[in-house]
Amino acid sequence: MGRDTTNSQGKARLDIFGDSFSCPKAKYTEDKTWLEIIEPLFKINNHSLYGTGAQYCIEKFMAHTEHGEYLLFMLPDMNRLWLQYLPPEKASESSLAYQTDKLQTGLVRDIHSKICNDYESFYNTGLHRILEVLFTSFIFTKSKQYHKILIWPSSGTGYPFANYNHTLEVPDNVYIVPRCLNIFAEEKQNNHLSPYNHAILASQIHYYFIENKTPDISEFRMQ
Repeated sequence: MGRDTTNSQGKARLDIFGDSFSCPKAKYTEDKTWLEIIEPLFKINNHSLYGTGAQYCIEKFMAHTEHGEYLLFMLPDMNRLWLQYLPPEKASESSLAYQTDKLQTGLVRDIHSKICNDYESFYNTGLHRILEVLFTSFIFTKSKQYHKILIWPSSGTGYPFANYNHTLEVPDNVYIVPRCLNIFAEEKQNNHLSPYNHAILASQIHYYFIENKTPDISEFRMQ
């Protein structure tokens, strides 16, 4: 690409989009998070928000006009709809309420029937079959704006996607991590990851962007 990958402080800027796996607010213990581990290495511009889905993250990315050198997109669950009458961080709760009838908060409980009707309407359109590929393809359109892009599915079913993977034309400077971070999720841990897996995630992000090594999902430990 031939562009400078450092700013005036000697750090390359890393743009991050995602859900609770990359949100700084999803911290519950004093253990260091992967975000804190890589902070000395990059100038981080983090747009992640816990509880959101891919729709919210893609819309925020669409409005993003100042690009850094690197992009890390922690791709959330496509089934978490950003319903306009709920805060975006309630998308995981509304999706869970529809799928399991588990009502986590009074806010969701009071409008449960409306949530279910809206989810039914969405699935009846068949859009859920193509959204993963469409959203990911939009990220690809920004490949010329970044030196490198790493797409790491965080919640949902992960990659390869359920439908139409053969239609994806992945740019040379983009890598999609197979599998999904949520298979390593642990309750009441920072960003749902154990301290060990935080260290592994941080090192693999560093290796990809700085040393051109693709992430190796086998290095993570299952719960």
